[in-house]
Amino acid sequence: MSNIHLYHHVNTSLLVLTPCALILSPSPWAFPLDLALGVALPLHGHIGMNSVLTDYMPKFGLGDGFVKLTRILMLGVTATTAAGLWRLNTEGPGVTGTVKKLWKPDKKAA
Repeated sequence: MSNIHLYHHVNTSLLVLTPCALILSPSPWAFPLDLALGVALPLHGHIGMNSVLTDYMPKFGLGDGFVKLTRILMLGVTATTAAGLWRLNTEGPGVTGTVKKLWKPDKKAA
């Protein structure tokens, strides 16, 4: 399977997972969906950004070595993001719980 096909499958999974996770949160069913989102979101960003780096970095005239370096750095960003989402999902409120907090009014302000 090519990267672009994997990218499209990840897009489709995100279209299904995201609303389901938001609807099911804060139930026990949200946890496996949060874990799936914790994998799908960084993977989606990684494949998309690698395509951008591969397509546009050579146009700056910096050479293939610089493109490879930026792709390695992108791998580090993706790994860090995945680790952060894993920790958020296992030790915190999860991805959907965190997103829902953005729209919850602050109790201290009331």
